[in-house]
Amino acid sequence: MNIKNLKKLGIIAGAGYLPRHVYDNCKKKKVDCIVIGLEKETDFALFKDIEIPRFKIHHISKIVKYMRENGVTHVTLAGKVRRADISRLLLDLKGAKLFALIVANGLSDNAILKTIISFIESEGFELIAPEKIAVDIVLQKGAITKTKPDSSAESDIKQGLKILKGISTYDIGQAMIIQNGLILGVEAAEGTDDLLKRCGEIKQEGDKPIMVKICKVDQDRRVDLPCIGPDTIENAKKFGIRGIAAEAGSSLILEQAKTLKLANEYKIFIVGV
Repeated sequence: MNIKNLKKLGIIAGAGYLPRHVYDNCKKKKVDCIVIGLEKETDFALFKDIEIPRFKIHHISKIVKYMRENGVTHVTLAGKVRRADISRLLLDLKGAKLFALIVANGLSDNAILKTIISFIESEGFELIAPEKIAVDIVLQKGAITKTKPDSSAESDIKQGLKILKGISTYDIGQAMIIQNGLILGVEAAEGTDDLLKRCGEIKQEGDKPIMVKICKVDQDRRVDLPCIGPDTIENAKKFGIRGIAAEAGSSLILEQAKTLKLANEYKIFIVGV
C-alpha cells in the first residue's frame, strides 16, 4: 500500500513500544493519525507528550464512533493485547455483534484475530500492518549483532524452525526454546517472557539454549507479528539464552538501537532467518 493514499490512521495501541514507533513514523512521514488508548493495555507513559483518549477494551461502539468522528479511514493494531473475558463484549451493542462472530468462528488465537479483522473492515475501515508505516523496525535476513551463531546454533535454529512451522498449523505460539536439539518449551498463553523464565529453569549443561520465533503458518501478517525488544534481551540474559533467531521480513525489532546495544553487551546474537 502507498501511504500517500492514507487519509487518516487510527492507531489502536496495545502494550509495549510498537504503538509509539508507529506514531513517531506517522509524524516523520506526515501521515495524519490519532492514537486510541486501551485501559490496562496501552503504556500511557510512552505518550506523555500527547493527549490520547482511554477506552475500556470492550467499548467497541465508543471506539468505532470516536474513529468515525475523527475521520479515520485506516486502522492499525499495534502492540500486544491480553486475551480478555470476551463475555464483557455483551455489555456493548457493537461488542455483542463481535462476540457473536467470535463464538461462531472459533476461539483459537488465529480465529479471534481473523474475526476482529473482518469486523474492523465491515465497519468501513481498512486494516494495515504497523510496519507499513514503521518500515525501519522489520528484521532483515542475517545476523545483526556482533556475536554470530556458530555451527551448533545454526543446527538448533534449523531444527527449531522445522518444528515450529509444523506445530504452528495447530495455532500454537510463535516461539520456542531449543538446546542442543532438545526442545525445552514452546510458547503458550503465557507469552515470550514467561517462556524464557520457564525454560531458563530447566536448561541443560553445555551450550546455552536458543529462542526461535516465527509467524504462524495461517497468520494474517497485518497483525501480531513476532517482536524483539530490550526486555527480550534482558530476559534472555537473565535466563541464560545465548541467541535469538526470528523470521526475517516478518518479525519486528523494537527500540533497535537499545536492543542491539544490550545484545552486543551481553554477547547474545540476533539473526533473521
